[in-house]
Amino acid sequence: MGVTSSNGDREEPAPEGPQKAGHQEEDRTDVLDQPGLSLLPNDHPLPDDRRHRLGRGLRWLAGVDEKLLAWVPAERARYTALGGVVLGTATIAAFSMSMALAEVLGGFHVLTLVPVLIWGVFIANLDRWLVSSSNGGWWGRRLALLLPRFLLAFAFGVVIAEPLVLRVFETAIEEHVHQARAHQVEALESALTRCNPEPNADEAARAAARGPDCATHQLGLDTKFAAVRADLTSKRQTEKALDSTVQAWGREQARRDTLASNECAGTKAPGTTGKAGRGPECRQREQEAAGYRASHPVAGQEAKLDDVRDDIRDLEATLNSTQQNYEGDRTSAIQGKVSELRDSHGAIGLLERFAALDELTSSSAFLATAKWFIRIFFIAIDCLPVLVKFLSGQTYYDTLVEQHSQSAMSVYGQSVRTMEGSLINDLRKRQRQNDDRAYLARSVADHERRVQEAKLDVELDRQVTLLAEQLRDGGRPGNNGSPAMHDSLN
Repeated sequence: MGVTSSNGDREEPAPEGPQKAGHQEEDRTDVLDQPGLSLLPNDHPLPDDRRHRLGRGLRWLAGVDEKLLAWVPAERARYTALGGVVLGTATIAAFSMSMALAEVLGGFHVLTLVPVLIWGVFIANLDRWLVSSSNGGWWGRRLALLLPRFLLAFAFGVVIAEPLVLRVFETAIEEHVHQARAHQVEALESALTRCNPEPNADEAARAAARGPDCATHQLGLDTKFAAVRADLTSKRQTEKALDSTVQAWGREQARRDTLASNECAGTKAPGTTGKAGRGPECRQREQEAAGYRASHPVAGQEAKLDDVRDDIRDLEATLNSTQQNYEGDRTSAIQGKVSELRDSHGAIGLLERFAALDELTSSSAFLATAKWFIRIFFIAIDCLPVLVKFLSGQTYYDTLVEQHSQSAMSVYGQSVRTMEGSLINDLRKRQRQNDDRAYLARSVADHERRVQEAKLDVELDRQVTLLAEQLRDGGRPGNNGSPAMHDSLN
């Protein structure tokens, strides 16, 4: 067995003969199956039957690298069991979610399988990350790694444990909720009866019905009765006033008639002269009696009084009928309100169950203790993956993971440095090539410049020589110079 690095270097014994060398070359190609360090030992192939595939699936839930674990096969059972713990907590979480949704929706529905499965996969993946990212060496480092993960697992454990706790106390909770609902119905019925007294109730009952606690329990059934009673009271007041008027007018009219009769008959009485006959005093008293009768028609007032008394009798009959029907109307209205309250209850919801559990445990120390023991038990189960990982200590597989991580970092660092050196060398080579091309371009330009300068010097020398010859020829007698000389001078 040998360890192969990413750059192909391998340290192993020299091959003995051609056949062994060829066999090791085949092993080398098999081992180089991934970048970085090769993980699979050559003499430990991975089995591929159903039982081992199941074990690999459980170990995958624990975040195990099978190629690293192949170096320590004795650790497979440990990490298979750890994967089983992760699967168990995810299953419990899915079951808890199914119960919570059933309580919220009032029963089980097929569509709830989708969020239940999503929640179970999420918890399984979370626990997989918690246990696979907790590898460390010494206890201090392991504690520093596991403490925040344990707090996270504890928080999710509280969420998962609550529906399970409700399930354990389901019978007591439902009984308490039904009793509370029955008490609520009884309280509503009593309040409606108290806040809507009978019309002929005493003043104390009416004063209690006007209290602030009855503001929302008024049925308004006594509106008709109150209107009839107010009309009856008004009619009775009118009757009393008319009767008083009729009595007063009748007495006054009788006094005037008696005074006129006594005056005319000569009867000696207060206000009369005592002289018989129809004298001026007799006629005056008769005129006064007739004038009062004309200005104070007692018969009309008596007719009005009879009409008012007829109305009073009708109102009294209506009031009696209304009072007789009031109790039945009030009973019907109260039953309607109570039926509305019962219909609004429906299935027992999740929040109602929590409230009922708090009320039950607040009144019983035994139930409170049992609730916390059950809650802690389920939370501990949800925290088991992290607890098992912490309590298992440093395993050989953890050591291999740490060594492999360090080796991978070393290989990666060396690869980066090699890549950096290669890139730098390539850049330097390109820089040298650019410098050479620039130098060559400058050399060519300098050469062309010198050639041009040399050509100019030769042309200048030729022109000077030609000009000198022309000057010499022009100095002879009769020679005015050739045209070429003039051209050159020009």
